[in-house]
Amino acid sequence: MKGYELYSWEENCQWHYTIITGTNRVKTMEEITSEEDFISEIGWVNVHVVGVDAIKDVLGRLPEGESVFWCDELHVGETGGPINLQSPPEQIVDVISEYAEQCGLNFVNTVH
Repeated sequence: MKGYELYSWEENCQWHYTIITGTNRVKTMEEITSEEDFISEIGWVNVHVVGVDAIKDVLGRLPEGESVFWCDELHVGETGGPINLQSPPEQIVDVISEYAEQCGLNFVNTVH
């Protein structure tokens, strides 16, 4: 998979989002839920944010024309535990999807 992978989950009544550079390798829950952001010089990213405005800010920084795939636990090597990857309510999904498209991103929601 190329482009970027977006993961989301609810924790403490807040929606968390992580965007990771898309690769063919399986991601771990620890990697997805880590609050340590990583951006390499060659463009590999792993960024965790909380809230709709924050994920919109991250999406707005991606290069136009990039693909973003909103993923669920099927894309993760280990499942279960305290975090359940899921998409937020449809209204929030629509806001994020519309914003991504306004930014010129090829946005694919594989969760809904």
